[in-house]
Amino acid sequence: MSQDSRLPADHLPDGWDWARLGDVCHIERGVTFPASAKSGRGTPGTIACLRTANVQDFVDWDDLLYIPELYVKDERKLLRPNDILISMANSLELVGKVSFVDHLPTESTFGGFISAIRAFKIIEPRFLFYYLRMSTTQEKLRDTASRSVNIANLSLSSIYSIPVPLPPLAEQQHIVACIEALFRQSRAAREALERIPPLLKRFRQAVLAAAFRGDLVPQDPADEPAAAILERIQAHQRQASTPPDTTVLPELPAGWVWTVLGALAEIRNGVTKGRDLSRFKTVEVPYLRVANVQSGYLDLSIVKNIKIKESELDQYKLQNNDVLFTEGGDRDKLGRGTVWRGEINPCIHQNHIFCARLYTSDVLPEWVSLASQLPYAREYFWSTASQTVNLASTNSTNLRAFPLPLPPSNEQRRIVARIQEFFARAEAVEAAVAIARRRLDKLDQAILARAFRGELVPQSQ
Repeated sequence: MSQDSRLPADHLPDGWDWARLGDVCHIERGVTFPASAKSGRGTPGTIACLRTANVQDFVDWDDLLYIPELYVKDERKLLRPNDILISMANSLELVGKVSFVDHLPTESTFGGFISAIRAFKIIEPRFLFYYLRMSTTQEKLRDTASRSVNIANLSLSSIYSIPVPLPPLAEQQHIVACIEALFRQSRAAREALERIPPLLKRFRQAVLAAAFRGDLVPQDPADEPAAAILERIQAHQRQASTPPDTTVLPELPAGWVWTVLGALAEIRNGVTKGRDLSRFKTVEVPYLRVANVQSGYLDLSIVKNIKIKESELDQYKLQNNDVLFTEGGDRDKLGRGTVWRGEINPCIHQNHIFCARLYTSDVLPEWVSLASQLPYAREYFWSTASQTVNLASTNSTNLRAFPLPLPPSNEQRRIVARIQEFFARAEAVEAAVAIARRRLDKLDQAILARAFRGELVPQSQ
């Protein structure tokens, strides 16, 4: 095999040789069946059928399709332990992805868009699996794929021609043992990292809870009471808002008051899409959708444009320090809010987003936005929402009546500064976790690269 001039000229350790994938395995194509035959649940006379979605780093057995057994006309189409599944038709990023069948929780077959690679006795199945999982091998597989607009396909001939390094069988087994020992360590590190985001979420919730109990910073008796802020707003606006029912709300620290958002801000509706503007002079401007307004931050990665009447621009244009709230959708989208900082100018918002424009700088927009993230606020928006089977929505009336704890202005500033300090620390930890995850991914590939250069274990003599 090493004499084949078409095989790589790369140096291999002593005792190793190059082979073609077709020299060391057989590839079994999956079964075909009409789309109407598949079902999401098993019944008598059906069999579990794996598809490309099940081909993860390890086989995903939690989301199976079932097909009538009559489509499995040969026992070779049944999955076996030590099979290596490969995605034969998928997006270019996923075609060639492999997973290893180390156990069979149920009798199963596999669909036509995947194949089962079955190793001959001259190669350890897991050795072959890890070689196929290596990033450089994955690139070779993708390079051999034929491509259409949205899909890439692998042919048996292209897969069979992939070169494979072939050490002595005992050395293969030793290499696999070392790979898996190192992978167990990296997996333990990854699992430890996965425990950090939930801890940070609880940390942020604890910070907010302490802040809105008045426990985060010391109070200053010299601060002007929050009630005075409300009196000034009401005197200027010459209107009064109905106060919230404080009997169902927590007791507040001295100098704080319960109020409603409508007493502190004008609630503004956004522009409605799909209007006929053919008779008007228009202007095209960026606008915010629900996807842009997250809980406590903006996602401006995709901002679309919309045409409005030229005369409407001032009516809908966002201003610095506006507080944005989403109308609804899924439960997690209901009433979530953040502060607009003039990131795009001009920019408007659609009617599924409300804008709260504060009457006075004595109320910090950050304070209002943070309040919307508290558990009592999430419960308020949910309990007052109009609900269907899967969706919920609020309205401007409910938003105006949203209860808000209001501290003195100076205390708001101290609390918000402290919250931002704690949240910045949490973000620093999240950034470190993201870096560690990327390093672990690179580490796994580095382990594989060393393994298949013969550098991971001493060579067999």
